[in-house]
Amino acid sequence: MSRFLAERLIPYKDLLIKISFLALILVTILSRLLFNGMIFDFDYHLYQPDGSIYTYMALKFAGFSHLSAAQEVITWYSQNAEPGTSLTVGFFSPDTNPGVWSLGSTRIVYPLLSAPFVMLLGIPGMLVIPIASFFLLLLIIYRIGVMLNNTPVAFLLIFILSISPTISRWYVANITDGLLATFFAVTLYFKLKLSGTKLFIILTFLIVAASFVRFSAPYWYSLAIYLWLIKSRKEAVLVFITSSLSVIPTLLARPDSGSIVAGATGGLIEKLVYFPVSAAKVLFVEVAQLAAMDRALLMFLVIAFVGSVIKYKSAASQLFLLMSLAGWFIGALNGVLGVNFRYQLPIVIFATWTVLEKINITANWAGGNVLNIVGNKTN
Repeated sequence: MSRFLAERLIPYKDLLIKISFLALILVTILSRLLFNGMIFDFDYHLYQPDGSIYTYMALKFAGFSHLSAAQEVITWYSQNAEPGTSLTVGFFSPDTNPGVWSLGSTRIVYPLLSAPFVMLLGIPGMLVIPIASFFLLLLIIYRIGVMLNNTPVAFLLIFILSISPTISRWYVANITDGLLATFFAVTLYFKLKLSGTKLFIILTFLIVAASFVRFSAPYWYSLAIYLWLIKSRKEAVLVFITSSLSVIPTLLARPDSGSIVAGATGGLIEKLVYFPVSAAKVLFVEVAQLAAMDRALLMFLVIAFVGSVIKYKSAASQLFLLMSLAGWFIGALNGVLGVNFRYQLPIVIFATWTVLEKINITANWAGGNVLNIVGNKTN
């Protein structure tokens, strides 16, 4: 009976997969929009502290004056952000708050993209780009699954990421992290699909744009190392030079952004000595938080890591391990503990690629061949 039903459904398989995909994303986004706030003393609000700067910038791009944009954000955050949030007009001024302003002044891509939606929807328009980024991430995972003839596992990974409170926390919020992660997902997708001049042009655009989303140079350097290892030397040089040039405005706006390690005092030598301590703390806390709050995501990452170590000669494994080191480095450089995988979000797409490559299941609904975890055909 089940085989008969499966045979009947085969002509509609692609349609059913697409409907299921869209329904899953819709449920995830609606759940996040409807249920948010403080959870176990963690801030799961849609409007995050960092997001106040981006919201102010988007309002400015939309034509608001400094005073009116600041007042709009202050009023909105008093009602929709973490209880007790108290912002002032001076918070948004480079004269009275140069540290925050210098940090956000080069992160123009997200507020610039959000400005049209803010004009249409008001401040809730700040959520359009993050939601679109989340949709695009999952769509790319599905497309990579199709490339590898492995849509069942791709759909399983989409499900895991959709139910992950960590992923939805940072993707569906008025911050830059989800957008940056999706830039890397798009980069991987085009790297798998294209070559030559087209890839060069797209890579250049993505690197420059992502560099003005938020600081991401270590990830691009890891990509450059990977490209060098797989003998794509021209691409490696392009990524290294473009990312190095693109990070200059960030370093000029905030010269200490590449040398601060939270918790370190003194000069450069003291900070370098403290860096391994910061790295160890960040690794422990990030893993502990996922173990307590998001075991499904942690298990997915562990599978990706173990599989990559075992099959370390695989291109997907090498890229995932290099990107993981970059994420760890950024977390240690920042040194802030307990950010719940926020700075490591770009590694998700690379974990996905390595899992899809290593756990390749190609069984159709009516039966057929199955490839096991190492890719050997079974009956």
